[in-house]
Amino acid sequence: LGAEDGELVIRRELSRGGRHRAFVNDSPVTAALLQRIGDHLVDVHGQHEHQRLVEAGHQLALLDRSADAEALSERVAALFAKYRDAVDEAERMRTAERDRAQREDLLRFQVGELAAARLRVGEEEELRAELRRVQHAERFVGGLAEAAALLADAPQSAGERLARAARILNDLGRLDPTMATPAEPIELARIQVDEALQAVRRLRDGITAEPGRLETIHERLDALAKLARKYGDGEAAMLRFRDEAAHELDRLERHEELVAEQERRLAELTAELAAAAAELSSRRRAAAARLANQVEKALRELGMDNAVFEIAVDVVPEIGPRGGDRVEMRLCANPGEELRPLARVASGGELSRTMLAITSVLARADRLPTLVFDEVDAGIGGRVASVVGRTLAEAAGGRQVLCVTHLAPIAARAAHHLRVSKSVRAGRTRMTVAALDGDERVAEIARMLGGPSTTAAAREHARDLLGARRSRSGAG
Repeated sequence: LGAEDGELVIRRELSRGGRHRAFVNDSPVTAALLQRIGDHLVDVHGQHEHQRLVEAGHQLALLDRSADAEALSERVAALFAKYRDAVDEAERMRTAERDRAQREDLLRFQVGELAAARLRVGEEEELRAELRRVQHAERFVGGLAEAAALLADAPQSAGERLARAARILNDLGRLDPTMATPAEPIELARIQVDEALQAVRRLRDGITAEPGRLETIHERLDALAKLARKYGDGEAAMLRFRDEAAHELDRLERHEELVAEQERRLAELTAELAAAAAELSSRRRAAAARLANQVEKALRELGMDNAVFEIAVDVVPEIGPRGGDRVEMRLCANPGEELRPLARVASGGELSRTMLAITSVLARADRLPTLVFDEVDAGIGGRVASVVGRTLAEAAGGRQVLCVTHLAPIAARAAHHLRVSKSVRAGRTRMTVAALDGDERVAEIARMLGGPSTTAAAREHARDLLGARRSRSGAG
């Protein structure tokens, strides 16, 4: 993509006609490639991300990400797909075993019938030509005899007349040589007539009235017609059918060998899949304890001082496309409560903070340059919002973090503040994005704290929040 200088420029063109185009360093790319590139550049966390956290598949994906096992997980999925194909093929071959004997008998009969027929390309055409000769033998013999007589055998034949003409001209040539000039071409004509006569005699002599030959030809043509109805029109098609049937018969006769080969292939895939799944499981178990401890610490930083977080990795009866494990994240948010699966955690705020804790932990290990948080602070407020803001600010160390929020403590933590507003003009809704700084930012933070009618106290609180951010930035 021409990134010699290390810079990657992504551009998307949106047209009113609906034809959108994407470019990377001015080279057109597909939407699929753009998605793949984006996966390495941006990690987006939406406002409903905490709801996905209750899904077992999403928990498993988060654990694999923590274990740096995403590539291994993809390999297990690919091996499982090959394994399933091998299982299906083995089952197909076992099912085919029941019909194999009957199919072999049919193919053996067909190959034998075609082999016994001794087919030869062009035979039918030759037989039909011979049939016409045999059917009209008497007429052919009579006609050829008459032609031979006209050429030489009769007293007034063409050959006799040409010979007489040549003698007359040669006699005249003794008196005047010019008179003998036509004799030479006449002699040549006589020779050609003689050659034609020999050809006619050969044709006549070749017509034999072999007893039963007509019946033999009819029988052979009938046999070829019956074979053509079963195996294809023409000798070439029938020979092709014979070769294909022979090939299939050979494969069926080698069926046991092929079944054994497939079983060996299945055993190899089973072992390879089991080994890869075992390695993946080992990585998951090691990462589960580490991630659980880190998330538990992050939860305490987010105001859940007594939270206990656990990741259980249990073995499933059969290996599947995602390996041989079932992952379940469990949380105890308050003292005296039991650890419960996240799906049974009632508080949306607790789920939001758990998701944010996991995200912040994973972000420390990820090398993605951009993180996007779209209203991930749903269900939280007050002191917790300040802690969430601090966590997001820490995640921004060494990378760009974009955050969509309605909470002033979080907005005040940002290095840059953009206000998105909606208005209706001339019956059309418009979105406006404005960069805020100075008094405008103070006013916006105050509005977020107290609503449209901001008070002096709200503005003072806003200045305190922004001042705290600046003092922390300066200390950093």
